[in-house]
Amino acid sequence: MDATALKQTVADNAHVALEHTDEGARMRRRVIAVGGFALLVLGFLAAIGLGRLILLALLVTIGASLAFMVVRQVRRRNVLAGAAGAVRASGAAGRRAIEHAGETTRQRTDGRRARRSEKRERSSRSQSKDAGRLNTQGIELRRRGEPEAAVEAHRAALEIAHAAGDASTEALTLNNLGLALAHAGDEQGAIVHLDAAVSVLREIADEHHEGQVLANLGFLHGRSGRREQAVYCLEAALDKLDRDSRAFEQVQEQLRRAS
Repeated sequence: MDATALKQTVADNAHVALEHTDEGARMRRRVIAVGGFALLVLGFLAAIGLGRLILLALLVTIGASLAFMVVRQVRRRNVLAGAAGAVRASGAAGRRAIEHAGETTRQRTDGRRARRSEKRERSSRSQSKDAGRLNTQGIELRRRGEPEAAVEAHRAALEIAHAAGDASTEALTLNNLGLALAHAGDEQGAIVHLDAAVSVLREIADEHHEGQVLANLGFLHGRSGRREQAVYCLEAALDKLDRDSRAFEQVQEQLRRAS
């Protein structure tokens, strides 16, 4: 220990001894005990006439006492410093452990979400394929002159497409169901389902298929003698269809007839 540290430790001991604390009380008791012992030794030496020895013994006693207290205080500080370092290290390690655990939990949660999302997508694709097969079956049944069976196939496809959340397939199925109902003689049901198909296609901004469904509505109204509704639907269909497409030419021809 250098001189500066020794002076600082002595000053700290003096400050502690003056404080009204348990540590201060213990320090004061040690000083009193050392002082009493020193006076006893001093008195004895004075009685036998050893003046120089008295002074030397006094200095040695005081020095030994101070050295003892200094060493004890230094050890105490070292222990406290080591404990504080251990606490800080433990806290840092604890924070790192918490952060690692949090990151691991987030990764696991993200992984579970990704797996659930992938599973839902696979399920939705599978359902859309099932609805597509039922739609194909219904179209074949309608063309073979079995509209009632076609209606049942398209109804089953519509339920599956709706459950899968596949708006495009749902709109296609509503159109097919409307056509099947029209062939089965349920004209009002056909119009309801074709109108629903137009609404879904508008929501997903599919103008091409919207034009085709509007054309089907126009043909249905024209066949039933509702000229005004037929013209309205056919003109709306022309605004949506590609001018170079076969459907556009068919709608133009039907519009000329309706006009």
